[in-house]
Amino acid sequence: MATTSKQLQWYPGHMAKATRQIKEKLKLVDTIIEILDARVPVASRNPDIAQLLKKRKKTHIILLNKSDLADPKRTKQWISAIKKETTAQHVMAFTAYNRGDRSKLMSVLQQGESKKCLICGIPNVGKSAIINTLANKKKAVTGNKPGVTKGQQWIQTEEKIMLLDTPGILWPKFDSERIGNELAWIGAIKDTIFEKENLAGELIKFMMQYYPDRIQDRYQLEDISGKKPWEIFDMICEEKKLLVRGGEYDYGRASNMLLTDIKNGKFGRITIDMPESETE
Repeated sequence: MATTSKQLQWYPGHMAKATRQIKEKLKLVDTIIEILDARVPVASRNPDIAQLLKKRKKTHIILLNKSDLADPKRTKQWISAIKKETTAQHVMAFTAYNRGDRSKLMSVLQQGESKKCLICGIPNVGKSAIINTLANKKKAVTGNKPGVTKGQQWIQTEEKIMLLDTPGILWPKFDSERIGNELAWIGAIKDTIFEKENLAGELIKFMMQYYPDRIQDRYQLEDISGKKPWEIFDMICEEKKLLVRGGEYDYGRASNMLLTDIKNGKFGRITIDMPESETE
């Protein structure tokens, strides 16, 4: 992983500005819809947002978005855990552009007589896609990379509910190296600020621990049980013919392939943050 100074470079001035703007807009809304990535519900939860909501009497809804990419059993476990440890009135699994999920969320918003909702979360958790789903049309710009939403905009649904889209905001310092890795894996921060081979190596370690069959199937590898991460790298390079001049393995291309595949859900439905029951 990169040096400590590198770790801090992902927190640009526009995020600090966006945090201040969200704080100012809180007084204009009655409901906060906080978006998490269902694959990493711990790593994708910005502690600054929880702090902003503290002592404010607002309806708080937490959506575990991209649940179609996460392990459904573990998503259920996370919903139960989050309900116990937060004051959020509603915690729901969600997939943008899923009509059933839209209906469930709109029902909650209408029952609570919500009129103005602020959508917030870290970069690339699908805030704009959710707004487009609720608005039934493409109103907010989307993209599978951080920083697509640059400013704040109000959007109205057919049900006369106002939605405020906000840029993704991160916090200045990670509590652990693992959180930084996970956020890079899902595309919440640019993986260019890390050493990609180290980042991909940590991904292989994780996959070997929890989903060894997925990495084996994805790259058509022979038995990988008991293999070390660097041996898996070699096997991937060999199978996919990732070579540089002289016949040496191209670990850079292999790393890019691994990181692109995890970002785009090519390993199937996996959960990266494990519930306590899975880590005991």
